[in-house]
Amino acid sequence: MMSASRQFTRRSLLRYGMGATVLGAVGATTGCAPIQPDATNGGGAGTFTVYWNAGHSYDAYQAVFDQFGQDHDLEVNWQKFQWPDLTTKLVADFQSGNVPDLVEEVSAGTGTQYGLPGDVMALDELAAGDPDMRFPDDFIEASVTSRQYEGRTYSIPLQLTANGLLFYNKQLLSTAGFAAPPTTWEEFLEVTRATTTGDVSGTALNSDHTYSAPFYYQQQVAYSDVANGRFMVPQEQADLALQYMQDLIHTHRVSPPPVASTDYSGPQKLFSAGRAATFLSGPWDIGPVRTGSPDIELGLAPPLTGAVQATSLAGSGLMIPSKAKDPQLSWELVRRLTALETELAVTAEVGMSMPRKSWAQDPAVAGDPDLGVIATALGMVTEQDPQLAASGRKAQIDELYKKAYQEIVIQQRPVGEALAEFRTAAEGTLG
Repeated sequence: MMSASRQFTRRSLLRYGMGATVLGAVGATTGCAPIQPDATNGGGAGTFTVYWNAGHSYDAYQAVFDQFGQDHDLEVNWQKFQWPDLTTKLVADFQSGNVPDLVEEVSAGTGTQYGLPGDVMALDELAAGDPDMRFPDDFIEASVTSRQYEGRTYSIPLQLTANGLLFYNKQLLSTAGFAAPPTTWEEFLEVTRATTTGDVSGTALNSDHTYSAPFYYQQQVAYSDVANGRFMVPQEQADLALQYMQDLIHTHRVSPPPVASTDYSGPQKLFSAGRAATFLSGPWDIGPVRTGSPDIELGLAPPLTGAVQATSLAGSGLMIPSKAKDPQLSWELVRRLTALETELAVTAEVGMSMPRKSWAQDPAVAGDPDLGVIATALGMVTEQDPQLAASGRKAQIDELYKKAYQEIVIQQRPVGEALAEFRTAAEGTLG
């Protein structure tokens, strides 16, 4: 079978999100032969249930599920949820014991959170028995270590993205006199001031608290240091990072105040409507911009540099519940979904970036201007504190930070005051 990297051109990649076709029979290319169905692995008119994020319902994954079901005479029950609903359903399933066969996890650390109490499996033994999977050797290190705790791996990276990429409207920057995008915080402020005119803002910050991570990582701030019971440290640098964001909105007025919402697409929609010259996001917004605004000449640049050039790790993974009917069969689907051919097909379809080193090295990725920027940014992701997920308190602490962040950027609450309150509450949550 022709390799996926040879089945699409640079031109087709630049059209991702605009009807690019799925590449080849990705469902059939897994690196080793499929498990043969029998009475013990769900073969023959059975149902295989997968929980998935609704925003990741890509044709490339549908092709994998279709081929997997055909190979094993299974009906793949692909259930799609928004992340909060998926979490609620999964927790209820763990309590009842009636679990799906495979689950897409919301973020790195989720597997550890569910794995330590025994709800999802450690996957190291399955990986060791499948050398063709090339796990973890072919996966970017941060995508793996962020899913491990005390030497055990509780989920396999499915997608790897770097939040904090700079999306910019080339025409608006050129009109304002800039031949290249900004690279530092100082340059970013200069560009956004110059491009704020009339009903156009220089940038648009996100109400989603996770979009603040690139800014505080660029000041070398740790979100959590559970071993020492601390959060958002060093304090001075954390205050500086959030103050910079608040000032962009309320002092320099280069960004409209975000609206509190569970929808993180607000900045992308403003950009696509021609009402923002820049915004900071990840590869997931390439497709929507190109689809919604084909007339905008989109530029993509690496993360900004504050004290350092850095960005935050994002992207989902795959977990196998401990009570799944046939973990070996679930593992085979993991292998198919994370195969290089599948990764390249998803990239061609929607522009998503991936965790395999071989993905970043593929000529179709490395040779493309936009994808090359993304691949470079993946090397700048900051690893997360694995002990936060292991504490079982991550969700509660994230909610506390969400409150503090939105008070800062929406309500203009003093930064030091809001972060101090967050630290006290987060430390109390740890007990």
